[in-house]
Amino acid sequence: MNRYLKTLMIVAGLLTSAVVIPVMAETSKTDIVTTDVNAQKININTATAAELQLLNGIGAAKAQAIVEYREANGKFTSLEDLTKVKGIGPKLIEKNAGMLAL
Repeated sequence: MNRYLKTLMIVAGLLTSAVVIPVMAETSKTDIVTTDVNAQKININTATAAELQLLNGIGAAKAQAIVEYREANGKFTSLEDLTKVKGIGPKLIEKNAGMLAL
């Protein structure tokens, strides 16, 4: 009986770990990044193009344009300065205002 109980415990342990591992594997890096972005604002003066793409309405081209503008003209002094970047308008800034920082 003792041997049967040990075998049962081992099998139960293996089944438990088989269930836990796939559930943990379902959490992707994107989920983690999204959670972090929602908790912290994106600094437009230090963000990479990849980080800027996490904003609503900012794709690869606009993100790269923001980075290039910043490198050519220096740091943004206000969120409204983003409108100086081609393709960025007041509505885009308004849509992302809660996620933007200087």
